Amino acid sequence: MNRIDQGLINTFINSNFGLNIAHENIEFVDTTPPYAELLVLPNNVTAYSLKHSDRTDGVFRVILRYPVNTGAYEAKTKADEIAAVFKIGKKISYDGLDLKIRSYRRDNGVQEDGFYKIVLTINYIAFMAR
Repeated sequence: MNRIDQGLINTFINSNFGLNIAHENIEFVDTTPPYAELLVLPNNVTAYSLKHSDRTDGVFRVILRYPVNTGAYEAKTKADEIAAVFKIGKKISYDGLDLKIRSYRRDNGVQEDGFYKIVLTINYIAFMAR
């Protein structure tokens, strides 16, 4: 499962979106917007074949945080840039694991804790050899 996390996160990092990144379980002190929080939310792993492979799916969540009272255009433009990298059907390979992007959603922006926040939900499916 860690290969799924790393494949998605490395793809985000290597795409050079120009954002600071708040990683899971690492203290993030530079909260100057804009920045992105990255989370991988996997579902259960289930048998795909009787002998050789398993299947899982889940969500790669990108939470964009921008300054409040600066409008939504810049944040929504960045969301579109991220969607272009994680487009539906894209195959991501990492350390012998392949996953495929299945869908994408951008929630409405909201003001929260002094930030303008947009949540991106990128759904994936992955097949793993046993």
